[in-house]
Amino acid sequence: MRRSVPWFAASVFLCSISYAQEPQPATQEKQGEAQQQQPAPPPPSLGEIARQLKLKKQQKEAQLQQAKAAANPNPPAADSTASPAPAKTAQLITKDESPERASVTPVSTHSTSEPAEAKAVSDHQAGAEKWKSQILQQKTAIAALQEDIKTTGDSIHYAGANCVANCAPWNEKQQQKQQEVDTMKAQLEDAKKQLEEMQEAARKEGFGSTVYDP
Repeated sequence: MRRSVPWFAASVFLCSISYAQEPQPATQEKQGEAQQQQPAPPPPSLGEIARQLKLKKQQKEAQLQQAKAAANPNPPAADSTASPAPAKTAQLITKDESPERASVTPVSTHSTSEPAEAKAVSDHQAGAEKWKSQILQQKTAIAALQEDIKTTGDSIHYAGANCVANCAPWNEKQQQKQQEVDTMKAQLEDAKKQLEEMQEAARKEGFGSTVYDP
């Protein structure tokens, strides 16, 4: 009995040492599961990627602009006045250029000439204004001539039998006035005749009373 006690104690000591040196399997498995359960870092979003790309592009453009500015510190000023556009002209295609037939390439589909009807109306209105203006001038001349005849005629006064001095010179002067009146009356008749001819011509051209008798 005394011999078995030391052997048993030695066996227990050795078993305890071996157990202490070997890692516990359950503990290792728990540590592995804990590492696997840790969540992986999320990938960058599309917005973040776009911002990074945009930032890189802006940096490259800034570097390029700085390099250009360093290479050419005084760039020439741009000409603000734009050169006038060349006028378009119609191109004539001759037989040498086109084997089939010659044709004209129009510049624009809008016609610059007035239609015949509109031109006729415009000419008619111009003729009416012309006749009306001339007739009014003739009437004004006739009225002025009539006024002069009346004024001069009213100023004629011959010296009577009771005239004492300067009677003959006075009467000669009055006679001259009478001759002027007679001349103006002849001019008045001619002016009236011209007015009638003008009015008749306007009527023959188809104008109404507003034109030939304004």
